[in-house]
Amino acid sequence: MVRYRIATDEDNVKLIQLTASSAMAGDVGLRIDRSPNFFSLLKMRGDTRVFVAEEDDKIIGCICVSYQKVYVGGEIFPLQYIGDFKVLEQHRNRGIGLQLCNEVANYVISQNADLAFLNVSKGNAKPFSFFKNRPNVPDFDNIGIFKIYQIIGKRIKPNTNKYSIEETTLNDEVLHFFNRHYCNYQLGTVLTECNFDTTRVYIVREDKKIIAAMSLIDTMAVKQNVITALSWKMKCVLRIINIYSSIAGLSKMPMLNEPVKMLYVKYMAVSSTDSRLVKQLVNYARNIAFEKSYSFVSIGLHEKDKFNDNLAGFPKLTFKSVGMLLSIKNTRELIDKVKNGVPYEDYSLV
Repeated sequence: MVRYRIATDEDNVKLIQLTASSAMAGDVGLRIDRSPNFFSLLKMRGDTRVFVAEEDDKIIGCICVSYQKVYVGGEIFPLQYIGDFKVLEQHRNRGIGLQLCNEVANYVISQNADLAFLNVSKGNAKPFSFFKNRPNVPDFDNIGIFKIYQIIGKRIKPNTNKYSIEETTLNDEVLHFFNRHYCNYQLGTVLTECNFDTTRVYIVREDKKIIAAMSLIDTMAVKQNVITALSWKMKCVLRIINIYSSIAGLSKMPMLNEPVKMLYVKYMAVSSTDSRLVKQLVNYARNIAFEKSYSFVSIGLHEKDKFNDNLAGFPKLTFKSVGMLLSIKNTRELIDKVKNGVPYEDYSLV
């Protein structure tokens, strides 16, 4: 008999095993490991509840919901972020996924919540079926596609830079600059000092004023993306890059059964209209990635984000995810603001 309950710290090993059993297919097959602590990434997302399905002392499914604060139309709203929805393959088509969604729905409604967000890989329509046609709850709205870029690290000569980039410690000036930028996004994170734990922050000044800032983070300590499968074409591409990497000054590419060493651009804010500034920030991150033996610099952007144009010329892999937003109270005004604006999602925490 399947039992549904809220997970505790004692479930850590079982949840890690569940996550490791849920690989994603494609030209690059990935398994996301969460060693050594499944809950560490969730703490970075916010106050989180993990609902599990258990049978014969084995966790066979889970779903998480995290409380966050986000900007919508420049105002601050609570958001329930839904993620880590998994059911072991051999236990699917038994109604377990549907019941896990029921557990989350009951919890979110009990919190008098309104906005809820989830994202799924583009082309994976299966999760949508669990969230449609629910009694007394509106359906999720599609808010567009997020592009997750994995840009190859590269050795960059410093004399090619126009602006001077300096590493800094987080302070009120830097935090205000980031928040002033992200309040213009829909679902932009309301940033506090906690959001910058374990990150490194870089800024650009002009006439003593900050005109750009970037926050980088390595999440290998809380999640590892392990390559489980490669198409023949992708194997060839990665091998060619590795053969010529030392000559071209490019980062080494991962191969089968290896974790992908990734440096995430967690936040990037620019007030200048000079498009070269965004490119220089990304190149700066690429150089750090090369020097520290990371394969990629990763950044997630909504399809309507103006920063997409600045990344057009970089060698990269691109993955796509669909953002889905729900107003439990059917507050269409909020949904429309998000759909008509430029949404944001922090893909270092996915």
